[in-house]
Amino acid sequence: MTSLELVQRALPTWNGRLAAHDICYNGDGHPHRAIPYDPTNLSVALTKAKLAKSDGVTLIIGTWQGPYAPSCHAAATAMSTACTTLGMQFALLIDPWCAKLSPHGADTSYTANVTAALQYASTVGMLNATSYCPEKYILDFNSGADLGALAKTFPQYKFLAQGQGFSWISVPAVADSAARNASAVGNLKSQHTNPAMKVASFCASFNDAGMPLPTGVQAQTQVTGRDYSQSVWGGPARILDSFAGQFAQQQLATINPATPIVAIVSWADYDEQSSGPREKVVAEEQGVSWT
Repeated sequence: MTSLELVQRALPTWNGRLAAHDICYNGDGHPHRAIPYDPTNLSVALTKAKLAKSDGVTLIIGTWQGPYAPSCHAAATAMSTACTTLGMQFALLIDPWCAKLSPHGADTSYTANVTAALQYASTVGMLNATSYCPEKYILDFNSGADLGALAKTFPQYKFLAQGQGFSWISVPAVADSAARNASAVGNLKSQHTNPAMKVASFCASFNDAGMPLPTGVQAQTQVTGRDYSQSVWGGPARILDSFAGQFAQQQLATINPATPIVAIVSWADYDEQSSGPREKVVAEEQGVSWT
């Protein structure tokens, strides 16, 4: 069964588009789980997009750290091109690092930094591509930028705030696994009841255990092991179990069938292992070789 069929069975009256969140920073050289490809390579982006399309996905949403994160920006640009080639749609999700990075490094000029990133020539190329989603959505993952100010500067785009315009699973600090899942589903349900919700979401599971060792290592090639009691981002590991598929169904049940877009969280987040990740599952099923 494809992901599209899964959503259609869970929401029989839904007639929208299936999206997949794609992580664009996997090739930046920082410690990530083993990923056998370079996401900045157009042929890789095409393979990734083809896998998503075969799963019923028509819109890929790239988590983007802006032009001053070169690898992430190049991966987003490659995916935008791949979507154009395959007749798919593409959209950007502003990562908090997009708001922090500028030509002179990281700073707190969040709104100014995002404005500059969106005005960058190759960013404009993505936004003006025929593949860019027709609603001109730009999602913001709690970047700290002033979305009202951005909307005035870029009136042609619709900025969607996390938890309001688009949803994202949370991982509550609850010890019991079933209770933790129930709390996460309850939070997602509250997001999905927002009348402004345009991109609802679900995932199969979540597990960010495995902080790279030695602690503080900065390069993937220097990783010697992992601490599975700690999150890859630091702090206690966060886990949402699949409960044999029940967890995904519980999340899907919270989605208003009138929501125009339902998104997989996420397609290729190997660090947080959300939804499998789904890319890995589909690649295994189709026997894809990344080399």
